[in-house]
Amino acid sequence: MDSEKDIQNAAQKLVKDNGYSKIQALSMLLSRYQSDRRSEEAVIVRRLIKVEKSKTKGEKDTRYYDDT
Repeated sequence: MDSEKDIQNAAQKLVKDNGYSKIQALSMLLSRYQSDRRSEEAVIVRRLIKVEKSKTKGEKDTRYYDDT
């Protein structure tokens, strides 16, 4: 079984090597764990995705700001 630290390291490697976002990398890992029927790791990855999504929701989106 991969630990949370192992999963985070694998996600970080995907981010660095392939230019994925952290959520994309975690989603890829989730898919792999689900297909391998590794439910313990899948639960960890789901929690990490939830944490990452909550971080991005907290960021202010300024792409469409119009100061007129």
